[in-house]
Amino acid sequence: MLERLLHHGSKLGVIAPAIVLFASLALPGMAGAQEKPRHGGKVTINVHADAPNFDPLASTEFGVHSRLGLALNRLVEWKTGPDIAYGQFVPKPALAESWEISEDGLTYTFHLRRGVVWQDIAPVSGRPFVAADVMATYEAIRQSGVQKGQLSTVDSIAAPDDHTLVITLKRPNVVLLQALAHQNMWILPKEAFDGGYDRKSVVIGTGPWMLKENEAGVATRFTRNPAYFGRSDAGDQLPYLDEVEILPMKDLNARIMAFRSGQIDIWFGPLNHTQMEGLKQSVSGIKDIQTVANTQSELYLNPAFEPFADVRVRQAVNLAIDRQGLGEVIRGGGAIGGVVGAALVAQTLPMDERIALYGTPDHEKAKALLAEAGYADGFSFELTVLNYGEEFVREAEWIQQDLAEIGVTAEIKMVDMVAGQALGKEGNFQAMFLMMSPFAEANEYFTTHFLKDGNRNYTGIDDPVLADMIRDQQGIVDEAARQQKVWEIQRYIYENVQNPLPIWAAVLLHPAQARVEGWHPMLTQGFPSLPEVWVTK
Repeated sequence: MLERLLHHGSKLGVIAPAIVLFASLALPGMAGAQEKPRHGGKVTINVHADAPNFDPLASTEFGVHSRLGLALNRLVEWKTGPDIAYGQFVPKPALAESWEISEDGLTYTFHLRRGVVWQDIAPVSGRPFVAADVMATYEAIRQSGVQKGQLSTVDSIAAPDDHTLVITLKRPNVVLLQALAHQNMWILPKEAFDGGYDRKSVVIGTGPWMLKENEAGVATRFTRNPAYFGRSDAGDQLPYLDEVEILPMKDLNARIMAFRSGQIDIWFGPLNHTQMEGLKQSVSGIKDIQTVANTQSELYLNPAFEPFADVRVRQAVNLAIDRQGLGEVIRGGGAIGGVVGAALVAQTLPMDERIALYGTPDHEKAKALLAEAGYADGFSFELTVLNYGEEFVREAEWIQQDLAEIGVTAEIKMVDMVAGQALGKEGNFQAMFLMMSPFAEANEYFTTHFLKDGNRNYTGIDDPVLADMIRDQQGIVDEAARQQKVWEIQRYIYENVQNPLPIWAAVLLHPAQARVEGWHPMLTQGFPSLPEVWVTK
C-alpha cells in the first residue's frame, strides 16, 4: 500500500501518507451521553456568507436557508440522531403530525399538528397555525418559487378544515414526502403572501428560535421561542439552547482562529485533514465528527466537441481516471462517486459495484477504445475547471495527468464559479470539471442531470428510454422494487450515457467544541439536529 501511495504522491510532487479509505465514516461520538441534557446557553456557528434577504421563495442560497431553518418548519422534516446516517432520509412529523396515502398513490391527506402557534411577531402576533398557511405557501411556490419543481406533480391542494390538508397528484410520485421535506420547503404564514409583511426582511415562523437581529457582515442572532411545539424523544421541551448565533465568516484562516479561540462552537464549511489536525493540537476535547460529503466532483464531456460525441471516448476517459488514488492522496478519504452520490447510502449503487464501474482504471482498455473510435493517437481538449479551492484544482490536475497516460491532453482553463455555471448552461465548453450540487434523493440527481430540461443537463442528454425509466421510478410504491429501479437507471447511465462522469465524494469534517452535545450533522440545510443540541457549560 505504501509503495502505491508513494507512486500516487509523485504525480503531484508530494509524498502521500499511508491513508485508509473510509468505507463508512463515524457518526458523532457519544461523549457525555450519560449526562442529562440541560436547558440554557448559546452556540455559535460559522456560515460562509450573509443572507442577501430572508425570502425562501427567491433563492436556494445556503446563506438564506441555513438561517431560516432555525425559525421555520416544514410540513415533514428529517429525523436526526446517532442512528441516522448523514444522507439517510427518515420522514419525521413536523407541522404535519400524521398522513395517509391513497391506494392509487394520488392523494395525500395530512393531519396538521394542533396547538401550534406562530411566533409573537406582528402582524401575525402568535395566532394559531392553520391549513390556510400551508396552502398559501405551496400555491406561492407553485406560481413563482425557486423550489416549484418539488411540487411539479401536484394537481390540486385543498384544506377541508383548519387542521387537514389534501394534496392530489397528477400522477403517482413516491418521493412527495421527500419533496415536502426538501431543504427549501419552509412553511410561512399566509400574511407573507397577502401583503401583511415583507418576507425579505421579516422572519415569522413556528420554529425553535426567533430571529432577534441580523447585522450584515457581523452576525445573525436568534433567541429561544417559548411557544415552540417540539419535544425530544425523552419528552423534554425543545430547544435546549437559549441562543444561537451565526457568523458570516468568509476567510478560512479567520474561521480557524475563531474556532481555536472558542468564538465558534460548531464548524461549518470546508476543512481539510491537515487543518483538522492543527485544530486537534490546539483545542482540548474537540469533537471529531466526519461524514461522506453529499456533493461530489463531476466531469462533464460535451458531445458538441467531436471526440466526446462517441460513447467509447467517454468510456475511455472514465477508465483512465484513478479515483481511489485521487481520493487517498488529495482528499485523505471519502468514497467513489456514483450517478447518485455516495452519501445517499440506500440509493447509490453498492460500494463494490461503484468501485468496479468507476474505481478500476484500465489504461490498456482505454487506449483500445480510443483506437476503435478513431483516436489511436489521442487528442487535445480544453478542460474548464471551476475554482472551488486548492484541493478541487488538484483533483483536476490529477485527472489531467491520468488522461496524459492514455495519450489525451487536457488543457486546464480556470474560471470562477459564476462564469463556469453560465458556460455550462450555454453548453459553451469542451469539458468541464465542477462540484455537484447537494441533493437529498436519487430522483433529484436523475431529473436535474438526465432529463432534457434538467437544470444540470449541461451536455444536452436527450434519451427517451432513460427519461421513461426516470418517470417510472417516481411511481413505484414498493420501496424494494423502487430501489432496484433506481439501481437499474444508474447501470443504464453507465453503459449508455457516461456523462457526467462522477469522480469523488470527499470526507466532510464537522468539528465541535467539547462542551457541545447532541450535534448530528445532516445533509439537508437548516441545521435540523440543532434543537436537540445542548451545552455542558
